[in-house]
Amino acid sequence: MSFEDVLATVMRLATATEALAALGAELSLAQSGQPTPPEVAEALRAVSTAAGVPDISDLAPQQRAIVVGLVNLYLHQAQDLVDAPDRAAGWTFTDPVILDGWGRGSTMVPALIASAHADLANVTSFLDVGTGVGLLAVAAANVWPSAEIVGIDLWKLSLERAHDNVAHADLAHRITLREQDVVDLDDPDSYDCIWVPTFFITEDELERSLPGLFRALRPGGWIALGRYRPAPDPLVEATATLRTIRGGGFDLDAKRAMELLEQVGCESVHVAPTAPSVPLELVIGQRP
Repeated sequence: MSFEDVLATVMRLATATEALAALGAELSLAQSGQPTPPEVAEALRAVSTAAGVPDISDLAPQQRAIVVGLVNLYLHQAQDLVDAPDRAAGWTFTDPVILDGWGRGSTMVPALIASAHADLANVTSFLDVGTGVGLLAVAAANVWPSAEIVGIDLWKLSLERAHDNVAHADLAHRITLREQDVVDLDDPDSYDCIWVPTFFITEDELERSLPGLFRALRPGGWIALGRYRPAPDPLVEATATLRTIRGGGFDLDAKRAMELLEQVGCESVHVAPTAPSVPLELVIGQRP
């Protein structure tokens, strides 16, 4: 491949990067209400229109926060990749923008789980594996108003932020945060639902933790394994794999996920239906 060909590809990708930043900027300005030079505001709207989202600033405030968080997350994570391409795989991020970005993006998960099966509409005890900065746990408490939430994680920086987020949401009486390895979980017959983000856990850790997670379910309870939805675009697929590996996870296909759940004794194992626009896929199984 010639230098000219490489340069053309770089410029195409650079345009996508700048467009992503412009969408985040437009939403950030809409959130803040700060005055913006008219020519800049017009140029930002032109980018969002060209990107196919001309009404992006019309999103609800919570939706704006999620999108802005994702934009900042991907931009900061991309810079981290350039700055430290030799960093060992694993969840060792210290950038608060990355930590909080994953947290804001995860707030959609409880609603997805609640709609995955009729049994999951009224969860009363929920385990959030890899709770991070605790925003998924906060969202779960709002989706299931009578539920007690337990969030476990090993990354102290995330847990410190999680305690602050839970306190800010005035939910410390319903959300318990623990510094704990999922492999060592010993909470028999405790939860109606357990969430496991497989893109943050190694294959060996998942296999070793599933028996304990199964025992932690109450009879009739459900495990929800989260994985990235396969993408038809090979570039999207390759970058998702890279993101997963650097974050300490692995590519878990739906067939293998179902096999793992069945091996520990789950029944009614299946891929839950979700909207095609959702990048997340849930593989769920029930303890008899």
